[in-house]
Amino acid sequence: MKRFLWILLIGILSLSSLQAQEMRVISFNIHTNSNPKADGENAWQFRRKTVVNMIKKEQPVILALQEAQFDQLSYLDRIFREQYRRIGIGCDNGLTRGHFSAIYYDFSKLELVFQRSRWLSDNPTRVSKGWDAGDFRILTIAKFRVRATGKEFYYFNTQLDNTGKEARKQSILLIQSYIKALVERDVPVIFGGDMNETINSSIFDPLIEINMLSARENAILTDNKKSYNGFGEKKAANIDHIFFRGIDIKEFHTLTRRYGVQYISNHYPLQIIFDL
Repeated sequence: MKRFLWILLIGILSLSSLQAQEMRVISFNIHTNSNPKADGENAWQFRRKTVVNMIKKEQPVILALQEAQFDQLSYLDRIFREQYRRIGIGCDNGLTRGHFSAIYYDFSKLELVFQRSRWLSDNPTRVSKGWDAGDFRILTIAKFRVRATGKEFYYFNTQLDNTGKEARKQSILLIQSYIKALVERDVPVIFGGDMNETINSSIFDPLIEINMLSARENAILTDNKKSYNGFGEKKAANIDHIFFRGIDIKEFHTLTRRYGVQYISNHYPLQIIFDL
């Protein structure tokens, strides 16, 4: 009888350990550090502690950054080396030069199963610009396993070109093809970033075709705050988005609160909360 009760207890504990875990994911255009003089009071040196405060406050399991440069990432690497690991490469040379679409992940909670970087162009495995793009643009792809539950999911992170309309259109088609080719049936997938397009743009139709949904429009608790703030000097707009498939988004937040200075970047971070 005691043996039976012991086995039953072990079974109950095992089941409880496999209960869905709350996941907090943030997508954030951190804004480059390439021209600090022009940025003035909004330069990285004055915002970086605020970014650290935001990460410590929100505790995301994934922090997907756009427009980050190597010196900015190195700063965050040093501070968060005990909690996060980073993947992604510089888009200008495949190493450390140019912007990164970097993904930080909490390695105590997530196991990295797979990663890949691809340029948004018709030569995606090589350093290249795509179509009418003004800059090199890169996509970072990762597959993660939740350590507590064993469940897996994909994350795609990018920044679409800000000048090339055709480049944005073709980039979404390329990303759609990667989702179709890589993501196994019934495995959740999240795609986020600075899209430089509002949500009603037809460029997102290929995502709708593969059942990807807008987190802002489909979360149980959500907002419609503008994600791009232009440091208060340019017209605000919703051009940052997170799309998903295979999970239920409980909350979507545009993180407009102050974490230390008025503007954490010229974009506000986007946060989604879900169970997996």
